[in-house]
Amino acid sequence: MRRLACVAGVALWIFCPALADAADVPLVDQTKAVRAAVVKGLALLEKSSSQFVKRGGCDSCHHQYLPAAALAVARQRGLVAGQSIHYMTFQDLPRERFLEVGAIPGGAGTVGYQLFSRAALKQPADEYTDAMVHYLKATQSADGRWQNTSNRPPLTYDDVTTTALCLRALRIYAPQGQRTECDRRVAQAAAWLREAKPASTQERAFQLLGLEWAGAGGEVMPKAARGLLAEQRSDGGWSQLPAMESDSYGTGMALVALHEGGRLPVSDAAYRRGAQFLLKTQLDDGSWHVKSRALPVQPYFESGYPHGNDQWISAAGASWAAWALALTVEPVKLSSR
Repeated sequence: MRRLACVAGVALWIFCPALADAADVPLVDQTKAVRAAVVKGLALLEKSSSQFVKRGGCDSCHHQYLPAAALAVARQRGLVAGQSIHYMTFQDLPRERFLEVGAIPGGAGTVGYQLFSRAALKQPADEYTDAMVHYLKATQSADGRWQNTSNRPPLTYDDVTTTALCLRALRIYAPQGQRTECDRRVAQAAAWLREAKPASTQERAFQLLGLEWAGAGGEVMPKAARGLLAEQRSDGGWSQLPAMESDSYGTGMALVALHEGGRLPVSDAAYRRGAQFLLKTQLDDGSWHVKSRALPVQPYFESGYPHGNDQWISAAGASWAAWALALTVEPVKLSSR
């Protein structure tokens, strides 16, 4: 009942004319434009994911984990078929490293993104995911959150994002016999998220997504959704920070969070303005350009994605953009025959 009440509350807010005036934006069929944008954007990500693994020697949030999630949504909508994001084989990484706290570069954030990607690809639980769950249990703080241990904004720099990703990992990959314990840990993480004070678009988005993934419900979700929606700019986009311009990273992420956690319909005026922003800002080569604000932590190399020093965050922005655009297309209905 609490869940139904939460959804109803959000729905009342979404259709309030004072907050979402559909008359401001004409209702147009964007399916053809969306299909072209998503196909072109994912094709470039697929190509560069192979290059990144070959030259970087590892998987990444921006070239593997986020593109895989976007690709999964596009497949559900029948927008792409056959494409794949190139990974190192998960089982090539030693499971023993996940049994030792402090042994994983990026800590819980890395593990959270990795299991986020596996879940998007519908990879089943196995001994490897069991080891990663063990690591997450060992690194959860007493107050319920997972602390970020790297400083590479916006992908990995805050506790809200790390906590949301990690609680989702426990929710999906809890081993048999550990479900009760993992559910308790998820509830602790959700309680921490409810009280968190987000200071950026990413933190607002992942607070909303994390509470949705935890099945938390309550009044905080409509409040979080309203706060995120209020950050939409006059150009239809969202910026990562107030002093920055709107970009595909902030916009795509905000739209995904508002739709999946805030129950914002893709037909809503705000969502359509965001989608239009993404369509207008995609470049002819299929990419979106996002300016980097992270300090380099490893030697520069070309990943096959455009935009030089901005290529990695641009790839992440393209993933969120493709994901948000793909959501505007109805999922393919599979035959029951």
